Amino acid sequence: MKFNQFSIVKKEKSEQLGELKNLGFSVDKNLTEKEILNDFLVKIPFDLSTLQATDSLDYFEFIQSDEDLTWDIFYILALQLLGFTAHFDFQINDALKFIKEVNLPIFEEDSSVNKDNVWQAIYLLLVTRTKSGVILIEKLVSENLLPMDNNYHFFNDKSLATFDTRNLIREVVYVESPVDTDNNMEYDLIKVQIIRPKFDGKLPSVMTASPYHLGINIKANDDQLHDMNVELSKKESHEIKVTDETSEFPKLPEKAILIPESDETEKFSHGWTYTLNDYMLARGFASIYVAGVGTRGSDGFMTSGDYQQVASVTAVIDWLNGRAKAFTDRKRTSRVVANWSNGKVAMTGKSYLGTLAYGAATTGVDGLEVIVAEAGITSWYDYYRENGAISSPGGYPGEDLDVLAALTYSKNLDAADYLKNNDFYQKELTQMTSDSDRTTGDYNQYWHDRNYRPHINKVKADIIAVHGLQDWNVKPIHAFEYLKDLPENVTKHAFLHHGEHIYINNWQSLDFSETINTYFTAKLLGRKLNLELPEVVWQENNVEQSFKSLDRFGEKDATSFKLGSEISSFENQYEQEKYDSYSKNYRTFITDLYTDKANASVIDIKIDDDILINGQIQLNLKVKLNDSKGLLSAQVLEYGDKKRLNTLATMLEPKEIDLGHNFQFDDLKELKLADSPYKLVSKALLNLQNRNGLLQVDEIPADTWMDVKLDLQPTIYQLKKGDSLRVIIYSTDFELTVRDNRSVTYEIDLSQSTITLPHR
Repeated sequence: MKFNQFSIVKKEKSEQLGELKNLGFSVDKNLTEKEILNDFLVKIPFDLSTLQATDSLDYFEFIQSDEDLTWDIFYILALQLLGFTAHFDFQINDALKFIKEVNLPIFEEDSSVNKDNVWQAIYLLLVTRTKSGVILIEKLVSENLLPMDNNYHFFNDKSLATFDTRNLIREVVYVESPVDTDNNMEYDLIKVQIIRPKFDGKLPSVMTASPYHLGINIKANDDQLHDMNVELSKKESHEIKVTDETSEFPKLPEKAILIPESDETEKFSHGWTYTLNDYMLARGFASIYVAGVGTRGSDGFMTSGDYQQVASVTAVIDWLNGRAKAFTDRKRTSRVVANWSNGKVAMTGKSYLGTLAYGAATTGVDGLEVIVAEAGITSWYDYYRENGAISSPGGYPGEDLDVLAALTYSKNLDAADYLKNNDFYQKELTQMTSDSDRTTGDYNQYWHDRNYRPHINKVKADIIAVHGLQDWNVKPIHAFEYLKDLPENVTKHAFLHHGEHIYINNWQSLDFSETINTYFTAKLLGRKLNLELPEVVWQENNVEQSFKSLDRFGEKDATSFKLGSEISSFENQYEQEKYDSYSKNYRTFITDLYTDKANASVIDIKIDDDILINGQIQLNLKVKLNDSKGLLSAQVLEYGDKKRLNTLATMLEPKEIDLGHNFQFDDLKELKLADSPYKLVSKALLNLQNRNGLLQVDEIPADTWMDVKLDLQPTIYQLKKGDSLRVIIYSTDFELTVRDNRSVTYEIDLSQSTITLPHR
């Protein structure tokens, strides 16, 4: 067990005492050290009769004794307040040792136990992580230390859960977007669900944009999936040209109709919510959910990732700032104004949700102060293609952007919308399939229009990127390139963990929610941001529950290793029985590939010194094949039996985290170490006709040596002296690429090939 706290804001002693006084503690300078501690403890919601103070005294016996307060006694009591069990989690005589082992913050133990120091130690204790995954002040407030008075209360620059979540306002409005994706000469209306506490003043908003939010069409998704068992196509040599699309949309004529205002909005009861938003809701932040164009209850066509879809999201931010219209229903009967909003917005969410946050930030929309984009896509080409090749998202062979459109075009789930709009939708979907060009896998204007990175110079909001370095669905390249390209004046941070496509806000070892609370409290409530958050918070890959601060994601220094001294070869084609087996279950293929039982060149490299890989591993290969078309795939493993982190979080305690006052509960989870024979470090693939660049398609000269550079997915990965890397070079990947089964022989001149590891 180990704790990592990045949310603690350093405060002067006078500030600490002022904040403690605001919580109701007397801060009486006439009290003795023991009396200060007792005054604090009797005012918090905790059964003091359960506490042990020394090896021979319980708490009440200690208070009545002549024994002085020491730091040992203070921290014996502190650990019990934090939820640790004496005699089992820690030993009474080793409290300070245990605190250091689990990396909890500790007041200066060498200092004297005087009045000022005791108060400062109490302050630090209140912002210390408990065993149950929240800081102590959060736990105490959830147990009624403070009343739910629907007013803001702050401690250590964090908003506390003092808003009544038993009596929330739940309303629906229809925001007018600036796009007309169904070509009916009316701006598309977007359904928006709002959950907000009752408050006399203006509230900030935490918004999540999710095309999944109001329903998905699984049957349509499955019917749209593409056959992967096809031959690789040969492409004509040419240079690809694209132009930057503009986010200016056609202006439609205004209708000269006077529409009255009303606050009689539609209501709703339940729906999916993100627990981070729920957490902030109890602390005075409105929670907003929008699905965008082409979804249930909204107008338009699912345009899947382009700036029309993004505009249907940013229109909500415009409405919150009085720049856009909204209505009480889809008939535009009455207008509704966000008179409760202070205009400041944060965006949150994972995957498609984080994607739309990244996209919204590149519009520079006023009012968007910060985004927390978790596992978000920043270029849709990099999600469904890679270096001129079809590349299915990890775990989803046959999916493409038109498949995702079919899944998320939830308007068809309502019969009346199906009746009126399905014919238009089917034509648009057919055009989307054509434009995305599965035949060549090349970058084109369609994909460029869904690439947010060329517009990154418009970003004004602070960027907090969260990404799993074991996420092979939305790969790490998305966060890496976005962060790298941000203007220098934009504040950026990254949380990089070793999980896959997962949330991290309910992990025991990391105070992620409290960190975001501190950030949002400053940015959305107009307070000073005093948090000293590192640019990169990185989870160590070889230690459980350990996070480190790093200066950057991507280092310039590098070390190269030669791959060998001989010529290695492998075949592309498999016997039909094996081909059918791999096609039916790609996981069988992966297991065989990693254990040198598939068609591949496999090279093992022993690491002589500790090295922290940080950035994109690069393969420089001398390659030859006896054909004019071909794929090249590569994976790098850390190979050999040892304990490594699982990529999915383990449940520690169900419903352990109270997000407010008995409001919503979240499970407490953690990535755990487990025995494993290998771990994927990084991977990449390339259509060899695109070996000279993404926008360049060239012939492959058969039986001729070619120089090929392959940049793998960025990562940060610690290798220790004596570890082994396994480099695997092959062609067809049964999980990701088209399953081309032609008879082709590949050769790699290992003496002319290297692997380069970036590091600091």
